[in-house]
Amino acid sequence: MSTPFLLSGDLLLENISNQSFLDIENYKAITVVDLTQINKIDSAGIAYLVQIKIHYPALLLINASAKLLILAELYGVEKFFEK
Repeated sequence: MSTPFLLSGDLLLENISNQSFLDIENYKAITVVDLTQINKIDSAGIAYLVQIKIHYPALLLINASAKLLILAELYGVEKFFEK
């Protein structure tokens, strides 16, 4: 496994809209995204992560918090996250 890209901060609609996070195309060269430093997340944040995974199926989303996994399960997308 390569060195994970550490995604950090509040993965909320406002921050995504303000382009505080990378465009999805920038994940092309990344193979592992570490989610341990995500403080807050909403449905837009879940959608952002799912879009990354859809574009790059081999990419791993690791270390999701229990809260993130609960939201993912509510939206039916828990399969996109490593447990």
